[in-house]
Amino acid sequence: MKAASKAGLEQFLTYRMHVLNKLSDRGISERYQTKLGITLPEARVIASVGSFGPFSIMDLAKHANLDKSQASRAAEALIQRGFVARAPSAEDGRVVVISLTPEGRALYRKVMPIARKWNADLFGCLDEAEAQALGRALDKVIAHAVADDR
Repeated sequence: MKAASKAGLEQFLTYRMHVLNKLSDRGISERYQTKLGITLPEARVIASVGSFGPFSIMDLAKHANLDKSQASRAAEALIQRGFVARAPSAEDGRVVVISLTPEGRALYRKVMPIARKWNADLFGCLDEAEAQALGRALDKVIAHAVADDR
């Protein structure tokens, strides 16, 4: 019997990633709330639309790593506060597209440094070679999981 087959739950990649994800989400969420008064889903919407958008809610959910209802609620809250705007898609009038307003672009410029600092702090326990190796390993596992998902 292989040693890996005797590993406890705490050794499973998915379990460890879930633990790290929860710890990371909690830490960054506190920073966004304290410094900017926004929730983590709202910050993800701002970061995603600012980096890749504008988006439909479905595409936004995918890019922001939120479920459709979370993306929709976060976008609605940001619309109410004037950070994002919605408009009918030029390609399909039934689809609504979310984009940043000038206030949203200003917020994006505040969200991204917090995200970059959190990421640097989180990886700060690794030396450069470890960080690069982890990055390559994660890219490889993600690509494998995407290929298996087809």
